[in-house]
Amino acid sequence: MAIAIDVKLCYGCRICELACSFHHSGGFSPELSSIKVARNNQNGEVQWSIDSTCDSCRGKEQPLCLTYCVYEAIKEADSE
Repeated sequence: MAIAIDVKLCYGCRICELACSFHHSGGFSPELSSIKVARNNQNGEVQWSIDSTCDSCRGKEQPLCLTYCVYEAIKEADSE
């Protein structure tokens, strides 16, 4: 399952980074996350990146980043 990000809905809370790092390592360490989120606190702009280590939480019903995104900024990508 591919994921899509709507940066207009993202507030840069970085919960997705923690969920992703938990999937990869069993702990909460953003350095081990496939997702990187950066928020400019002066203008509110959020920048996202997902690297090649993302496996969409293989073995889970849905990616943990999607499950725990409280702002619904992460969704399942259309498979068109």
